[in-house]
Amino acid sequence: MRCAICGFELDSVDEAVEQGWIPEFYEGETEHGFACPGCSKVFLECGEDGEIEVKEEYRGKITYRDEKPKENWVMGVIVR
Repeated sequence: MRCAICGFELDSVDEAVEQGWIPEFYEGETEHGFACPGCSKVFLECGEDGEIEVKEEYRGKITYRDEKPKENWVMGVIVR
């Protein structure tokens, strides 16, 4: 398991449950994976709908570790 916010990794699901990892959370409509207890305490809260979500002051400011990197394209030109 890997924290979607800080990238900390944990090998055991049992350990994660014992330590209080959050299995999923939302920023707006976007669902993210696991969050470690440290990141959960700082960045997350329970929303009005009961879902765990990013605190308002951090929305749009976090670079998530669970997102796939954007593809970069390189194009070369050969001139003769």
